[in-house]
Amino acid sequence: MSAIPASQPAASGGLSIRDLTLSIGRGDKAKHILRGISLDIPAGRITGLAGESGSGKTMTGMTVLGLQPAQATVGGVIEFDGRNLHELPTKKLNSLRGNDIAMVFQDPTSSLHPMLSIGSQLTDHLRQHTGMSRREALERARVVLEQVKVPDPAGALKKYPHQFSGGQLQRVAIASAIMCSPSVLIADEPTTALDVTVQAGILRLLRELCDDLGLAILLVTHDLGVMSALADTIAVMREGEIVEHGDRFQVITAPRDPYTKALIDALPHDGSAPTSPDSTSTGDAS
Repeated sequence: MSAIPASQPAASGGLSIRDLTLSIGRGDKAKHILRGISLDIPAGRITGLAGESGSGKTMTGMTVLGLQPAQATVGGVIEFDGRNLHELPTKKLNSLRGNDIAMVFQDPTSSLHPMLSIGSQLTDHLRQHTGMSRREALERARVVLEQVKVPDPAGALKKYPHQFSGGQLQRVAIASAIMCSPSVLIADEPTTALDVTVQAGILRLLRELCDDLGLAILLVTHDLGVMSALADTIAVMREGEIVEHGDRFQVITAPRDPYTKALIDALPHDGSAPTSPDSTSTGDAS
């Protein structure tokens, strides 16, 4: 079996969420975390999901992957490839997770083992899903690390997580997420732990991956400044509900909901329109 080229487009189609609910507990004591979330995450677009801590945005992403708390009750539809994900058997959902739908977390060390080389971690994941030989998987890993702009990708395969800077480590985590050419990528606060200069490089990388691979990206963040630089559309969550959803420019410049307006008013303003990551410095050496 030949290695998969890094430029291979992801499968067409995205994700559709309809009336998604999630509660913990029963009866009058139930705590409702998600209250009827409906959201489309189309291929080739970055859909932003914004809100303050506790709004339910991260839980939405986790529930898509079936990673909600064990005691949670989930309702509604999470449609991918004509199937409702939360009704799939565990074995089938496990085969989709990481292969067709992948996730990047705020802290890259949470998804990388400190005692295993980067090459081992990238290739074990790939070989499990594709049946590639070790040599083919290593070549695929090298190409993907090059694609996400990790310096000296061949040498990086032999290194361990502690040998990378924060920005480089997040690029490695993104490489891990796209190793199997998923259709959907969920990025949960992927730049929060990074300084501003490094953030810009990661944002531009996500934009390039979306455009080049046709990925459907769900970008989860509390930072509407990040949204204004990257997302095509923005949904704003509050207390488990989406209170506003629209085109990036409309949401940032003419918000309809008072909560959205309050979030935007809290941002530093310089009078400029929403920006693109291409217009920002992209170094991430630190």
